[in-house]
Amino acid sequence: MRHGWFLIAGLTCLSFTGCSRSPRITVRNQSSQTVSNLVVSGTGFTERLDRLASGAEHTFRVRPSGESGVSLGFDAGNQHVQSSADGYLEASGGSRIQATIGTNLTVSVESAP
Repeated sequence: MRHGWFLIAGLTCLSFTGCSRSPRITVRNQSSQTVSNLVVSGTGFTERLDRLASGAEHTFRVRPSGESGVSLGFDAGNQHVQSSADGYLEASGGSRIQATIGTNLTVSVESAP
């Protein structure tokens, strides 16, 4: 019986911590160029990636300090692209953002709870 209580307590802890997962961001490069010096930022976080090849994607978790949008900056060829903050995520709850670098180097952002 004692082991049953430990199992119930462990599962209860897991269920509470599962609700507070940090947000996940996926950046997809659908352009025909490799982008370099990629910086993904928001309120309280910055993620840097040296290169993201054409057709590739990169996923990571962030710890924003509150509600936030996401902006991307990167180099493609001889030009620098900077997007404005878009999308929505919170510090907890496991929200997801997908940021896509399009064929014309524009950035689109989609949020999911």
